[in-house]
Amino acid sequence: MNKRLITTFITLLAVIFLMSACGQESNKTSSAESGAGSGKDSGKPKVAVILKGLDQEYFKLAESGAKQAFKDFDVDGTFLAAPTQTDTEKLINILEDTINKNPDALVVMPSTEAQTPVLQRYREKNIPVLLIDTDLKWNEKTAYIGTDNYTAGKKAGEFLASKLSKGDKIAILEGVLGTEVSEQRVKGVKDIMKEKGIKIVASQAADFDRAKAVTATENILTSNPKIKGIFAANDEMAMGALKASDSRNLDIPIIGIDGTSDALESISNGKLTATVAQKPYDMGYKGVENALKAIKGESVNKKINSGIDVITKSNSAKKMVEVKDILGK
Repeated sequence: MNKRLITTFITLLAVIFLMSACGQESNKTSSAESGAGSGKDSGKPKVAVILKGLDQEYFKLAESGAKQAFKDFDVDGTFLAAPTQTDTEKLINILEDTINKNPDALVVMPSTEAQTPVLQRYREKNIPVLLIDTDLKWNEKTAYIGTDNYTAGKKAGEFLASKLSKGDKIAILEGVLGTEVSEQRVKGVKDIMKEKGIKIVASQAADFDRAKAVTATENILTSNPKIKGIFAANDEMAMGALKASDSRNLDIPIIGIDGTSDALESISNGKLTATVAQKPYDMGYKGVENALKAIKGESVNKKINSGIDVITKSNSAKKMVEVKDILGK
């Protein structure tokens, strides 16, 4: 009986020893995995990319560009985003949390000037800050990489005007009020319409949101049934305007800005008239690429134009293949 007890005791000791060894090995693995995202452990430059939203395809294209650059340039990259571009406070919280992790550089797509104070804190810690997509009236930025939004608005206005006659009436769907992106695009369109003698009878904000654009367009068309065209400051709102006009069996030109796959497909099918396509993938990619230059102390241009393309039915299919390829669709 004593021999059995001794044998059992030895067996239990062996089991405990094996479990302890496995636990230690598991802890080592867990520690290594958690350290993989830290520049301190990897020796790689740490670049944080933070976007104002992730609820639209446009932002996912920018995310894809940034993540590809992480791989191509062997960067210890971190990607974060606010749930929606109107969630200003959430974006500020993300920026505040990230500054405590001391990245070597920040690439950010801000939403409004409200983020400027926290971005200034990055500069006070000598962290380069590169803005993509949305510029801010802030002298301390390392660079702005994105669209010349005034030019994009003018291009959209020119194409819309080519479908109209002098004296015709149009409506404008603005983005989030007070944002530089929306203001510059709308200004570009307004300048062209003034030049062409086309009247803007309504201009209403729809927060770059498709559902809000449907409601705004319905209200505009009720008040101004003789409208001959609509400019929307992004494709989401353009698609909303299209839905509202279709419900009234109206066939009027509608122009957006962005170049998202929904808009491109609609253009290809002869529904939406055109879009001025931005290049968010390039913005994300070039943001990381130039962040590395700033980290190394190399010269970075203060303003980098990522370019635009006017997309109509004739070139929409080719652009759609490009966008879907980026998104892996």
